[in-house]
Amino acid sequence: MADETRAFPLRNGHYKATGNWYSFIVVNGSTGILKEPSNSKIETKIKLGEFGEADPEIVETTGQQFYNIEFTYTIGSDYKEPGVLSEDGLKITTKGMMGVTVLDWVTQEEAAALEAEEIQLKLLLVSTDPARIYKVTSSG
Repeated sequence: MADETRAFPLRNGHYKATGNWYSFIVVNGSTGILKEPSNSKIETKIKLGEFGEADPEIVETTGQQFYNIEFTYTIGSDYKEPGVLSEDGLKITTKGMMGVTVLDWVTQEEAAALEAEEIQLKLLLVSTDPARIYKVTSSG
């Protein structure tokens, strides 16, 4: 299964983000795609190595003293988001512009279900007009 191929010690596939402006990172080797809830996509470069001492909150959460992964992306300016990749490659904890983010690896099926839930929520938030909500969510 493609989701289980390894890219470095982290896995190719979807990592669900909690606590950041993007909802997923889709990893493919040393690159990834940051997927926003609006479905916008931004490319990121992924590096493994040592990227300095980890923030105390990251140390407390992960038990790791040093960052071992770094995401680099451009949104008007270049940003670097350092993090700690777990030994099994299933979890990444980062410290970026939004604070601490947890990225959990999910299967392709789980990612599709989570993205479908996000779409439904966005459609419901488009309008408070029940007739419009019905039309948007029931067209098909």
